Amino acid sequence: MKTPLYPSHLAAQARMVDFHGWEMPVWYQGITAEHMATRTQCGLFDVSHMGEFHVDTPAGVKLLNELLTIDVYSMPPGKVRYTFLLNEKGGIIDDLTVYCIVPGERYMLCVNSANTERDFAWIMQHNREGAPLEDQSANTAMLALQGPLSPGILKDCTAFDLEQLSFYTFASHRSRDFGELMISRTGYTGECGVEIFMDVPQAPSLWEAFLRAGATPCGLGARDTLRLEMGYPLHGNDITEDTTPLEAGLAFAVEMDKPAFMGREALLQQQGQGLQRALKGIRLLERGVPRQGYICQQRDRVVGRITSGSISPVLNQGIALAYLDTSLRHDERLDVMVRTRRVSAQVVKTPFVGTGK
Repeated sequence: MKTPLYPSHLAAQARMVDFHGWEMPVWYQGITAEHMATRTQCGLFDVSHMGEFHVDTPAGVKLLNELLTIDVYSMPPGKVRYTFLLNEKGGIIDDLTVYCIVPGERYMLCVNSANTERDFAWIMQHNREGAPLEDQSANTAMLALQGPLSPGILKDCTAFDLEQLSFYTFASHRSRDFGELMISRTGYTGECGVEIFMDVPQAPSLWEAFLRAGATPCGLGARDTLRLEMGYPLHGNDITEDTTPLEAGLAFAVEMDKPAFMGREALLQQQGQGLQRALKGIRLLERGVPRQGYICQQRDRVVGRITSGSISPVLNQGIALAYLDTSLRHDERLDVMVRTRRVSAQVVKTPFVGTGK
């Protein structure tokens, strides 16, 4: 599959890769250069592969509230919330964002591209009342403009003032040159910025306008290192159907006082029994590149396994997320088995770098 910006990526000589069935740019000039451009200036990402579902009826909203881990009825208009679809055992089918357009009536879900079809099928499988749910993914494009210079570039190109939005809110905006846009003060980088939803035909012209205004095109490689520096989880790596939000340190997106939602009983049981493992940050104290699957040891005892890891371009050292035994505390030392070599490391709090939000 190809996003509407596929010709633009080819024209910019991006290195393309297969990402869950999508032809996506992994980098243009290089991961480190694109990462640092986002941290210090402004990066532009094509995220049109993400999925979008629309719910436009009270029955559909009721269905969402039965499945999601937050109370959608409590959301004011223009609010965005991070939440989960869970299975019966509390495992994470997907992490997603929900947008409240009209409270109790109209909402949009933005889901991970690799899970779009499965998420839609899961929701419809539990749709006992036959509430309408529209998958608008094929008709929707999405750009992420991220970095300290993004507010100025956004205003220059669309006349939208980002100061009118607080973090995790959104607004509809009619741009003279690009039509109807839904601008959300969200992102996956930790920097100030927006994610912009629009109809597919509008995307190429807005992409080019942002580039002319000074944004740097960025690929999936920089998107991954940016989110890792912030300690943001990636579904399929750090969170899966075999992990729960409690283990992943994401309990803020689970409202346990809701009367019911899919997976709630399993989470209550886990909460009562106590966690055996928790997702934590690791910083290497020696040279080495931590990778997914590497074992963590303390003396001769295995205490965990890395789920995501790389070299931080900002810190110029190895950083990782790992599920560790809950007995390990922050600042505690351990070893990461980098192939056959023991590399000294330390358990640290995330984010690994300061946020620019």
